[in-house]
Amino acid sequence: MRKVLSALILLALSAGIASAEPIKAGILSKLNMTQEEYSELISNGRKAGTWGFFTSKPDDREIEFKFYDSIQAMQLGLNAGEIEEAVLPEVVAEYVLNVTGQYRVTAIAKTKPAYLAFGFRLDDRGKALAAKFNDAILAMKNDGTLAALMGLYVYEAGIGDPEAVEFRKFDNVKDKITIAVTGDLPPIDYVAADGTAAGFNTAVIAEIGKRLNVNIELTYIMSGARAATVMSGRADAVFWIQGFRDVQRHSDIPEMLVLSEPYYEWNEFLFLAR
Repeated sequence: MRKVLSALILLALSAGIASAEPIKAGILSKLNMTQEEYSELISNGRKAGTWGFFTSKPDDREIEFKFYDSIQAMQLGLNAGEIEEAVLPEVVAEYVLNVTGQYRVTAIAKTKPAYLAFGFRLDDRGKALAAKFNDAILAMKNDGTLAALMGLYVYEAGIGDPEAVEFRKFDNVKDKITIAVTGDLPPIDYVAADGTAAGFNTAVIAEIGKRLNVNIELTYIMSGARAATVMSGRADAVFWIQGFRDVQRHSDIPEMLVLSEPYYEWNEFLFLAR
C-alpha cells in the first residue's frame, strides 16, 4: 500500500499541479479553533517552513480548511465539489480508500506526533474518572492488551467493517459511565449503519468497563459536538480528543476538558481527492 501511495505522490508532483489558488480542504471540526484560525495557523507554519502541526507536505499551495462535523458530510462535500481534498489520519484514509474505491491520494503530510485520548468534564467527577481510566489504559499498555486490540481491530481487520464487541453487564452495580462516540475515525472510532458501535473503540471501552467493574452506556454524536456533549452532562466522557505533542496551542483540546492517557498515536495525514 505504501509503495502505491508514494508512486501516486510522485506522479502528482511530476504533473506540476502547483497553483496560485489555495487548496480547499476538508477536515473534521476542531474544538478549540475556528476553521479560519486553523487555516491561518497552517499558512503561517508553511511560510515558516513548519506547516504548523504538519511538518511536511509536498505541495506549495496554500490550504483553506473547511470544517465538517462528520466524515460522511466531508465525503459529500468532496463529491459535490465544495472541497478539493479531504484530510484524514493515515489509517482512516486507507479505510476510506479501501471501502469506497472512489478517491486517490494527492499527498502524505508528516505531522508532529498526534494522539487520541478520552475527554472528561473538568470537575471533580471528571477528574476522578480520568484517573480511573488512566490506571486502566496504563495497565492495558503494560500487559499487552491495548496492542492486541489494536492489531485485531485496526491492522488485521482488512477492508471489511469492524466487528461488533459485546459489553459485560454488571447486575449488582448501580453506577454507570456514559461515553459519547462519533464513528468519524473508522476503523478506530466506528459506528455501523444500524447504529451499533463496533471495532477498536468499542473493544477498548468494553475492556475498560470490565477492569473498572462498571457498566458502560454509549451515546452517538457528531464529532463537532464532542465538547458540548460532555459539558452538558449528556455524557461522562467522549471517546476521542486529538492532541499533538510539543505544540503551544492545541486545536482540538478546549480548556474545560481533562484528558486521559493517550491510547492511539499517528504521525501522517493523507490528502484524498476524487
